[in-house]
Amino acid sequence: MSGKETQEEIGILLVAESPIVRQGADSILSQEKGIEIAGQAGNADEALSLIGKVTSQTVVLQFVPPKGNLQVIYRLRDISPETPVIVMAEFEDDDGLFQAILAGASAYLTKGDTNEQLFSTIRRVSDGDQLIPGKVLNRPRIALRILQRFQELPSETKGIEPLVAPLSSIEEEVLKLLANGNSAETVAYHFNTSQEVVAGCITSVLQKIAGNQHAQNKVVSLIFGQPQ
Repeated sequence: MSGKETQEEIGILLVAESPIVRQGADSILSQEKGIEIAGQAGNADEALSLIGKVTSQTVVLQFVPPKGNLQVIYRLRDISPETPVIVMAEFEDDDGLFQAILAGASAYLTKGDTNEQLFSTIRRVSDGDQLIPGKVLNRPRIALRILQRFQELPSETKGIEPLVAPLSSIEEEVLKLLANGNSAETVAYHFNTSQEVVAGCITSVLQKIAGNQHAQNKVVSLIFGQPQ
């Protein structure tokens, strides 16, 4: 694992519109040793008002309904960019995963995942791990969407170029190989490197795409006065 060692209880800030969902998650998480509920919120404003009251060990767990927005994550990046966020979706959905990538989430789970997977994910992101890159390695359509997103940058970010980061030539080639259905093992063989290096490349790509999206949102907010 990377990042800090867990030395105290991990606090969970639950964010879900439904009180029933929050109650159910509270019941499950409260039974796990080393994890405690630091706060609960029904929307972005409530969640952000609690950020200053939680510790550095806090992980945000956001339950997102179908076609729900990820405003919490975008706004959280301004206030506490180091706070990891786990997106909990209703079901596996490429569009939902892509939106979580743009927002800069650390992990993406669904209600089909087990409690043990949830607990493990909480501990790993608390230690600094980024778990979404592993999903990109296994999803050609997501790799293609990420590649297309970067290809759209020149027309979408005219005038704010200093705020956005383009792909390197190697990152672009890695995405193209993955988008064509090649496995991480095959991509690693192509570059005569390890799968860990390929995963690290994808992590860099995801950091760039989330940073670019955040920069664009900030500009839109400043120009039009719209919430991020």
